[in-house]
Amino acid sequence: MDVIPGEAVRFASGDLTLEGMLHLANRQTGLPEGEGPAPSIVIAHPHPQMGGDMYNNVVGTLVRAATEVGWAALRFNFRGVGESDGRYDNGTGEQDDVRAAVDYLRTRPEVDGVRVAVAGYSFGAMMAARVATGREDLAAAVLVSIPTQRGPTVELGLPMPALFVTGDRDEYCDPDLLLEFREQIGPDVAVEVLEGVDHFWWGSDERLAEIVGGFLGSRVTVS
Repeated sequence: MDVIPGEAVRFASGDLTLEGMLHLANRQTGLPEGEGPAPSIVIAHPHPQMGGDMYNNVVGTLVRAATEVGWAALRFNFRGVGESDGRYDNGTGEQDDVRAAVDYLRTRPEVDGVRVAVAGYSFGAMMAARVATGREDLAAAVLVSIPTQRGPTVELGLPMPALFVTGDRDEYCDPDLLLEFREQIGPDVAVEVLEGVDHFWWGSDERLAEIVGGFLGSRVTVS
């Protein structure tokens, strides 16, 4: 469990109540107060049935990467995880949980409701990508170690700036497949492949934080 400071929050996903942690950049990084509300990002954790929760090491790295470049970050536990109500729903209800987290962020006065992004790691990346597909109201998508499988069609259509990050030793994500279909996924898709990194990112957190922070800090714009 990491110890990045944040505010414990609760929000509704349908009839369920989910637990989360909201991190505001100026509360923990020493950044000066910005003018007006900050951009923000929802971060989804890895598979609930494989021990994934919002305190995962990669989720914590994404929180740190976002807050260090002035973004607010909301991580949360999917239904049935930790103190969140409900039970695992095979990826269907979990997509609703991501949508609910986005809606909750937009209620916060510290957040710019126009500049809300989604992110996830592994299973969480799949959920975030499915929620982001076809949506014109999201500022960006950051997808770390998203599991891939070759099929007859490309199921993702991301109209917003999107960053895929994986390692060349990832057992579940094929970077060649992402590179091959990058232009079909969306008009502004970046794929970063890190040498020597597997699916779990142990010892590579700093490299991940640098890439994600650079993406959020320089490439995401809202007209």
